[in-house]
Amino acid sequence: MESLWTTLGVVAVVVVVILVLVALFLVVKLVRKHRQVHQPGTPVPTKVAYWVSLAYTVFPFDLLPDPVYFDDIVILTGGLVYVSRSLTRKARDGRRAE
Repeated sequence: MESLWTTLGVVAVVVVVILVLVALFLVVKLVRKHRQVHQPGTPVPTKVAYWVSLAYTVFPFDLLPDPVYFDDIVILTGGLVYVSRSLTRKARDGRRAE
């Protein structure tokens, strides 16, 4: 029975480490968009999505306790997708205007 608890403990630690690494990867991807987000002409909702995604991840108030990073990963992924699509749309519209 003790080996079962040891195995479950190891699995839990591995899952938490993987979730932390995924969250860190998403934070880095989002932060790399900083310069693009703060260009003139970037829509305000894009800037808000950028900052809210990062703030939600950093602040200790979460929907789920911090060892469980599912909510952070969902918020970061949503923010990254929204910001990326908005910046792509902005670039495409800028090329059409030229």
